[in-house]
Amino acid sequence: MAANIEQFEDGTAAFFSNREVAWHKLGTVTDKALNAEDALKTAQLDSIVKVSEESIYTKVDGKEIGLPKKFLTYRDHPKKGLSALGVVGTRYTPIQNLEAFEFLNHIADETGAAFETAGSLGNGARVFMTMKFPESMALAGGQDVIDNYIMAVNSHDGSSAFIVAVTPIRAVCTNTVRLALAQAKSKISLKHTAGATQKVQQARETLGVVFAYQAAFEAEVEAMLSVKVTDAQYKKFVEAVIPEPKKKDPSDRQLNSVEKKRGELMALWNAPTQQNVAGTAWAAYNAVAEWADWVKPIRGAEGKEDLRSERMLFGGAEKLKARAQLLLSK
Repeated sequence: MAANIEQFEDGTAAFFSNREVAWHKLGTVTDKALNAEDALKTAQLDSIVKVSEESIYTKVDGKEIGLPKKFLTYRDHPKKGLSALGVVGTRYTPIQNLEAFEFLNHIADETGAAFETAGSLGNGARVFMTMKFPESMALAGGQDVIDNYIMAVNSHDGSSAFIVAVTPIRAVCTNTVRLALAQAKSKISLKHTAGATQKVQQARETLGVVFAYQAAFEAEVEAMLSVKVTDAQYKKFVEAVIPEPKKKDPSDRQLNSVEKKRGELMALWNAPTQQNVAGTAWAAYNAVAEWADWVKPIRGAEGKEDLRSERMLFGGAEKLKARAQLLLSK
């Protein structure tokens, strides 16, 4: 199952992609941007989510046991039928996908942003949508282009709030380069609102976060571009990013793993993707970002590329990237 994208028995998938196959390497290519409603229908994500009326219980040795204040969220999908999504408490109210993502239409109207992807992960418990803004950031004298995206995620299992995140993508290598910035936040949690006026306000609040982050991001990258990094300095940086094993007597396997990772990072320092920004702190950061997104080993026997795609989409390597950014700021 590519990228943990939900798939159906007839070979279709809960995923929509506009103009190009996105990070997940799976999707339906279209020749025009769609609104939120059409994107959800195309990705087969317009089923209604409900909460069970009875709390969760089962029988053990002929006796009923249960969780009196825990309930199932579920949906009745036209292709997959009735399926459970998660366990929630008494105060949980599901936010339907159309209600959750409708405010993105206002962002599209105000900025010209296009709906790029929509999909559900696993059994439909998490649903995401991404939009791409029409204008990119041209850095390093126009030699390094950053495409501006936002991603919205709706959860039906009570695991998280409705989240919108700014997601910059470096065009030359499709790395996710969401920098940690003290003066601007990259993610916000939005409350469910029903009225049209409130949805417009949500859109404006989101755009405020996006524009503030983009301005701070551009300033941070320009600062990193001004910092020169020698080969020797980069080597020390790599050794700090991938430290020696913590164990007093590490095994040969552990030592070989460290050496392999460091070797991969050293190779990326001189890779074609760093050519236009070579010898700078920005190049050093992007070598780590590229390694984290595309090279870093994935645990598990099966579906490794699927997990890699999901990690890229949801920022699973952000801690490593933040660490690299912090080291480069010292």
